Amino acid sequence: MKKINSIVFTFLMVGWSVFSQDADPPKKATFATKIIHNSVAGFYPIFFGNFETNKSFDITFYTIFWTNPAFGNLPSGSDLLLETSVGLGFKFLDNSLFVNPSFGITSGKFSSNSTGTKIAEGIVPSLYINYQKGLVDFEGYLAYYKSVREDDNIITKDYLLNWMAPGINVGNRLVLGAFYESFGITRQEDGDPLLIYQWLGGSVKLKFDKGIAFRISAGATLNTDANTSDEFYKVSAFIPL
Repeated sequence: MKKINSIVFTFLMVGWSVFSQDADPPKKATFATKIIHNSVAGFYPIFFGNFETNKSFDITFYTIFWTNPAFGNLPSGSDLLLETSVGLGFKFLDNSLFVNPSFGITSGKFSSNSTGTKIAEGIVPSLYINYQKGLVDFEGYLAYYKSVREDDNIITKDYLLNWMAPGINVGNRLVLGAFYESFGITRQEDGDPLLIYQWLGGSVKLKFDKGIAFRISAGATLNTDANTSDEFYKVSAFIPL
């Protein structure tokens, strides 16, 4: 219990510290959702928040509601993974480059064989990069899921997720490019590291008014230790609210 309290306290202090950096009200506060469906994780929505400040950074947060029953108790789908993070968003090169490191916590039973939900089961340091200028349209993401709840009866696992989508603007509405993503277990107490999938394919991104973007990616599975399909797809819709 002491470990749970310390993890939650640390997370709250991170959030408090970044929000208290600026005594004045934020210049602008925005909220958005991203709806994703892919061939392995299935459907999951994400909520994003961004608070502009008078400093050289924005205050950001996100929450991912993972809905795949395999990330909780089967077949009921209870104790699903919940991921929540707070971070800082830095803008460079006349706002064309956005770098967003974050620190989050996970709750559920994703990183262990626990019979039910564990609050603050793990931590998630992550990094998101977005570069938009001229012909170049690039997004990249890296996240490490580290288990921190230990028990004699619980077998824990750590995961690494990364993806990137480099593209070229074809006019004002269309981006054509590539898509790469990999996801795997970097450590598990009862076995060796396991590459769940490694994808490479093409990507089409459509840009709409009011910042709405729709992306569809598909291609081949380069490698897998988990017998995932030879092909993949991923569809996402980013919608500012």
